Amino acid sequence: MANPASNIATINSDTPATSADITEKIKQRRSNELVIGLCGAIGSGVKSLKGTLESQLNQQGYVVEHIRLSELISKNSDDPEATQNLIGYNRYTKLQDLGDKLRENYRNSIMAELAVKEISISREIQFGKDRVDDGTALKNTKKAAYIINQIKHPDEIELLHQVYRNNFYLLGLLRTEEERKQNLKDELIPDEQIASLIERDRKSTDKHGQQVEKCLHKSDYFIKNIDDEDQIVASVNRFIQLIHGSARITPKIDEVGMYTAFSASLKSACLSRQVGAAITDDEGTILATGCNDVPKFGGGLYNADSLSDKRCFNNGKQCHNDKHKRLLQQEITKILSEKGITEAPLLASEIIENSKAKSLIEYSRAIHAEMDAITSLARNSSYNTLHKTLFCTTYPCHVCARHIVSAGIKRVVYIEPYEKSLALQLHGDSICHANSNAETPSKVVFENFEGVSPKRYAKFFGYNQKRKDDRNGEAIDYTVVDSSHVDPQYLDSYVEYETKVVDEIPEELNEEA
Repeated sequence: MANPASNIATINSDTPATSADITEKIKQRRSNELVIGLCGAIGSGVKSLKGTLESQLNQQGYVVEHIRLSELISKNSDDPEATQNLIGYNRYTKLQDLGDKLRENYRNSIMAELAVKEISISREIQFGKDRVDDGTALKNTKKAAYIINQIKHPDEIELLHQVYRNNFYLLGLLRTEEERKQNLKDELIPDEQIASLIERDRKSTDKHGQQVEKCLHKSDYFIKNIDDEDQIVASVNRFIQLIHGSARITPKIDEVGMYTAFSASLKSACLSRQVGAAITDDEGTILATGCNDVPKFGGGLYNADSLSDKRCFNNGKQCHNDKHKRLLQQEITKILSEKGITEAPLLASEIIENSKAKSLIEYSRAIHAEMDAITSLARNSSYNTLHKTLFCTTYPCHVCARHIVSAGIKRVVYIEPYEKSLALQLHGDSICHANSNAETPSKVVFENFEGVSPKRYAKFFGYNQKRKDDRNGEAIDYTVVDSSHVDPQYLDSYVEYETKVVDEIPEELNEEA
């Protein structure tokens, strides 16, 4: 662990005024702390990721603190020591039960709240030794990193984003289900118990339970664990360098493709969700993009420039898919009523809610993003869809999947899972997940996205620091140790900076006329 620095900067320093620009003085108040949440499905190997991350941050001059949410859960059990000593299936289920109970008794964000408390205590211990306690919060300007292991609920992510803003990063660790199952088997856990653990971890039926799948797609950076230590180290190092803009790192082909898909999604005015897609060749050239919205005569979709915009927010001002599912419920109610069933409305509602009818997507007026991209490419006679890669911000639905197969797409990269999709069940003869069917290359490969999330893309790859010496044109080398964050969070409120700026104005300019 690096030696903690005790010198804490303050905005109202007693140091005599210099000619330094006031903007630079404010920039000196940028926080150099990182709060990094780790998220991975059970059996992914998050412990290994944590070790690599801690080691690499230490090497870059960070004071690193590890906050284990499992320990915080254990501390709040009836017998903390006994809970900590559990192993295998019993340990996992005990921690799941305790975590669910804490969320039920308090809030779904309670584990993040306990982590925030641990961070504030750690900061005081590491950096508060030489300050005079005046009752105000300690504002540290030195390099410190707090690793939270691990995030299990979306409300935890929301709270950490609200508290730490740009300083919070979520690292998502990806691994195939087969590999995760094998990891759990190595702990001597029986197959039936493994299946139960994986499903409960992925998406608990309890509203206070774990929702790891939802958490994962909110990550700022995705890392695949393929049991290659060198690759994990390289991925972690790339992530750290991107945070600091200290190396000449440019986007990978997949990152460009996914960012393009995300950008396309922002055009959508669908009342349900925004989804984007992009089709590229092997060199990463963008051939077509698409989003989910209503098609118009002549090809393409209605957009902001359409003279007559007939998208759902204008045409009926409602989601037509939801409208027709309500009509379906009314038809079921009528049929049940004609059979003499007195509680027909309630029963019809239960049928819709607890059957596949709830997941119907066929009544939507919007074309899906994948289909928009495919048909957009079809309208361009210069290219075709054969052997291309499709990037999509969500896992394709089963309707799009059959068209993806038919179009000759060879690879699909996605971020967010899609609960309603039956793509693999209906088209397992033509679709496989990455690494799950290596001996059958004659299938469309669906795989998780790896790399920088679209929401951090512009900050990570933007022009953040001078790249050359203006005197001789030579490239400037930056190091993590000497660099600030490229997406900085400031320690003080805008009101404090406003006061500082006013205080710096020369007296003669403040005199009344």
